[in-house]
Amino acid sequence: MISKVEFKERRKKVLNFLEELSKKDGKNYQFFVRSGSRKIFSNDVNYPFRASSDFYYLTGFKEANAIAVFDPSSQHPFTLFVEAVDPHHTVWEGHREGLEGAIENFDADKAFDTDEFKEEKFCNAKEKELTNFVHSLRSIKSDAEIALMQKSADIAVQAHRMAKEIITPGIYEYEVEAKLNQVFRSQGASGWAYPSIVAAGENSCILHYISNNEKIQKGDLILIDAGAEYEMYASDITRVHAATGEFTKDQKDVYDVVLEAQLKAMETIKVGNSFQETNDVVTIIIAEGLQNLGYIKDKNDPNQIKKYYMHSAGHSLGLDVHDAGVDRKTSKYVPGMVTTIEPGIYIKEKKIGIRIEDDILITATGNRNLTEALAK
Repeated sequence: MISKVEFKERRKKVLNFLEELSKKDGKNYQFFVRSGSRKIFSNDVNYPFRASSDFYYLTGFKEANAIAVFDPSSQHPFTLFVEAVDPHHTVWEGHREGLEGAIENFDADKAFDTDEFKEEKFCNAKEKELTNFVHSLRSIKSDAEIALMQKSADIAVQAHRMAKEIITPGIYEYEVEAKLNQVFRSQGASGWAYPSIVAAGENSCILHYISNNEKIQKGDLILIDAGAEYEMYASDITRVHAATGEFTKDQKDVYDVVLEAQLKAMETIKVGNSFQETNDVVTIIIAEGLQNLGYIKDKNDPNQIKKYYMHSAGHSLGLDVHDAGVDRKTSKYVPGMVTTIEPGIYIKEKKIGIRIEDDILITATGNRNLTEALAK
């Protein structure tokens, strides 16, 4: 769990940064962040609410329609506007923190009803700079965050293992998806970190396939890209399985290229190196593999490569599955960052879609694979 002390330290950094901007420009800037509003699923039924990641990162508060205001010049530098306790809501939907809870449980200096918030009263002119600053903080995970991400990863590993056990020709993709979801919830996760991809046959070549409604056929590959959300933190794992339990030669040849690319990429993940260097290593190995297997003629032709490998080698991971604060073209690895490594090759004409993905923590001495426990 993230302690109240850690949330307070995050807010202090934001207030200090905001104060520096105000002094530099000779103006009194504030910064406010919203938790978000409920979204309609159907008629009078809402989707389950999830607070925005930036808002949660600074407050720990998970309720809808809340606003956090930061003002270093105020006697109340951290103010929360929240929905008031309502007896009708309590009967139908349960507990709300209300104004007292916002102060007592979340260390707000002052709390007001959301209805009292007037945006025009606050100067949010430096919103972009402050948001970027918050994202830079989010990109480096604390020990407490890493522990939560390891738990999220452990749950996802277990879900992948149990999903693999039920794969056989004749069942449907959604049956595998159901097993993933069952394990996520039974192990204490709030659910998936993103809609699970269970893609059989030609569907394995669709990068973000989530229909999950096709029958698994003999000879199919099944690509499973699924991660859990635990205490707001995401995991993200991809593995590929043969419906019969054994790859064909063509499938195995492609799998071996992707696995080599991933293993070599992991060797580049260390302090001082860049995301782009990792991406370059993956691209070189995949291009050589595609040429050696006869799928392309020129390993140096980007257009030929992109036909079969059209995404980057990974992305930052944290409160969001595609987390904030890292530029994949310019950022260098820093201890505390977490990135996925997920090379892939997609040969639609042969119904071969291979992607292998793990979650990697950058440490002072190298890296640690948070999802290493899941076999490849």
